[in-house]
Amino acid sequence: MDKQENKNQNSGNASSSSSKLLPESGITGSIPLPIPIGSKMKPESIQFRVRGSTITGASPPKFISLEEIMKAAHGVQDMALAHEIAIDQDFRLEPFEPPDNSYQKLVKDTMHRAFFDVLREDLNSDPPVYKQAYVLLDDVKEGLFSILMPRHTKIRDMINEVLDQSFIRQQAENDAIDFKKYADFVIDLMGKLAAPCRDEMIQNITKLDDTVEVFRSILETLEVLKLDLANSLITMIRPHVQAQSVQYEQAKFKEFLEIQEDGLATTRSWISPHVDKSIPKPAESDPLFLRNTASQTLAKAYLELLEWDKKKPYPETVQMDAVRYADLAQALFRLVSSACLLLVSPTCGAATQESANEFKLDLKNKITILMKDVSDESDFEKILPSIVEQVIADTDKLLSKFKQEPLTSDVKELIRGQLMAITDPNHKVKQLVCLRVMEFLKEILVCGGGSKQVPVGLSAFHKELTTLSGTFLRLVMHNKAVFNQYYLDIIAAELDK
Repeated sequence: MDKQENKNQNSGNASSSSSKLLPESGITGSIPLPIPIGSKMKPESIQFRVRGSTITGASPPKFISLEEIMKAAHGVQDMALAHEIAIDQDFRLEPFEPPDNSYQKLVKDTMHRAFFDVLREDLNSDPPVYKQAYVLLDDVKEGLFSILMPRHTKIRDMINEVLDQSFIRQQAENDAIDFKKYADFVIDLMGKLAAPCRDEMIQNITKLDDTVEVFRSILETLEVLKLDLANSLITMIRPHVQAQSVQYEQAKFKEFLEIQEDGLATTRSWISPHVDKSIPKPAESDPLFLRNTASQTLAKAYLELLEWDKKKPYPETVQMDAVRYADLAQALFRLVSSACLLLVSPTCGAATQESANEFKLDLKNKITILMKDVSDESDFEKILPSIVEQVIADTDKLLSKFKQEPLTSDVKELIRGQLMAITDPNHKVKQLVCLRVMEFLKEILVCGGGSKQVPVGLSAFHKELTTLSGTFLRLVMHNKAVFNQYYLDIIAAELDK
C-alpha cells in the first residue's frame, strides 16, 4: 500500500489517507504513486484493492453516462472501506513496498537516490546551491502538518514561523542556513507528537551526522507517523462505522444497482437452487412460512460458499467478503482433512486412555503445523507423504515408550495405505467428518447463538472449529443484515413460480 502524501495544510490530519490506503481486495481505485521525496512532480496513480471486494455486475445499460458510472463505482469503494473497518477488528493501514526487482521499485529507488545525490552535490558545491534544499524543507513542513490534529493550531503556527519559506530564502542568500537547527526542531516536534513506540526510531535520527541522511530519515519517519495517525483515526471511528455500516452499505448498494441491468443475476442463481419447493405453500400469505423457508434456504446457500467453485464469480452481495469466504473454505478443508487423518491414524501402544489422548493431541498439533499452508486437494496430496511418515514415526516412539515391539514393515505399509487413501473424494471417513462439520455450521446459522455440542470425533479440533464457526457466523450475520430484503424477494419469487 502506498504511502500517502497529505498536502492539506488546513485539515492537518490523515483522514484523507484513511479513505484511500487499503489492503488487498478486488475493488480497485486510485492513489498517488510514490514520488521522489522532495520532488514537485505531480503524483501519478496506482490501483489499490480492498480485501475481499470484487463488486461486479451485469454490463451497464446503454445511455448511462461515464459520470454516473464513476459516481456509483466510487460509492462502492466507500462502501468497501466502511465494510472493512466494521468487519475486521484488525484492519489497519500498512506501507506499500513494491516487490523486489519490480519496475516500480527500481524507478522509486532510483529517483529517491537521484534527488538526495543532487541535494548532497548542491550543498557541497562552492558556493552552495539551495534549490533542492528549499524543496526538502517545504516537504518536511508539509509532512509535519500531515501528522497534526485539527486542535493543534498553536503547533501549526509554530511550524509556519520556524519553517517560513521567505525567511529560509533570506538565510540562503546570505549563506547562513542552519540545517542542524531545523533538524533539531523537527526531531523534537516529532518526538512530542509520535507514539511512544516510535521513540527509538526518532532517537536514531539524532545519532546521524550527515545532514542529507538526517533529513532523509526525517522524511521516512514522517511517512510512518502519517500511517500511525491514520490507524489511530480508524480505531477511533470504528464504533461509529460499525453502528452505521448496515444502513450505509444498503444505500450504496442501492446506488450501484440503479446503473445495472440486473445487478443481482449471480445472487439469484446462487440462492434459487436452494429453495425447497417440496414443502406445501400456504394458501394465504404467511410471513412466518417465508421467514422459516428463507432461514433454511440461506443457511444452505451460505454453506455453499465454503465449497465454492473457484471458476465461478461470487454472488454480487458477498463479493466484498469473497476473500474471507475463500479463506474460510481453506480453513474448512484443513480442518476436515486434519480431523480425518487423526481419526484414521493408529492409537496402538498406549497403556492407558490418558496416554492415548496425550498421543492424539501431540499428533494433532504436529499435523496442524504440517497442514498450515495447505489450501486445497493439490496441496494436500503434496504434503500427505510427510504427514504419513510423521504418524508412523510417532507411533513407533509410543510403542518404544511402553516397551512394546516396533511396527513391522507390513503394518507400516498398511498405515501408509490407509492414510494415503484419504485423498479419495469418496473416502467414507472424510465424507462423514465433512458432513458433521457442515451440519454443525448449519445448526449455528439456523438456530443462532447458544451452546452447541462439538460433533463426535472432532473434540481435538474444538479450538479450530470454534474459530471457523465464529468467523463464519459473523460474516453471515452482517451480510444478512445488509442484503436480507433482496434475499427474501428472490426466495418469494422462486416460491411463486
